Amino acid sequence: MTLTTTVDIAELSRVYRDVHAADLHLVDHKDPTVEQRLAWTVDAPGFTATVAHVDGKLAGAVLGCPLPTETLWWRDLADADPAVAREWAGRTFAICEAFVLPEHRRQRLGVPLILDLLTSRPEERVTMAVAETNTRVWRALGALGFAHVGDLVPFPGWRPHRMLVCPLPLASRR
Repeated sequence: MTLTTTVDIAELSRVYRDVHAADLHLVDHKDPTVEQRLAWTVDAPGFTATVAHVDGKLAGAVLGCPLPTETLWWRDLADADPAVAREWAGRTFAICEAFVLPEHRRQRLGVPLILDLLTSRPEERVTMAVAETNTRVWRALGALGFAHVGDLVPFPGWRPHRMLVCPLPLASRR
């Protein structure tokens, strides 16, 4: 696994499409495009990623950035304590994209990718939005200490997502 601030968006997009092949017809994966979302994340101040290669090929990645004080991340958050959505410099690191190719999922790449990304983060907490139908991922994150703080629809027409938050550091949870 490699912690990095530079990634190949075209390579990430190809892997993303392989990971989400069964769901590419959903608005969640089309509008905005994966390339647009990846570019927004990569261009964000403080962008960082962990990537895993198996036999020289990208097998998975986790990408994120610190949330700015005027973030739209929490817009329309339902059923949450208003204090959850308050941001200040250094409060929250957001995992914006996370995916592992299906053939590598049983090799336990996902959690180590997340842990490697978050081990040295200086923020107070980390957040991630996970489609409410993706029970495998939000259960795995729950085992790491992520708590469900509310639900929202990230973009018009998308499926509802569970907003998860976890205090940092995560290093003791390896």
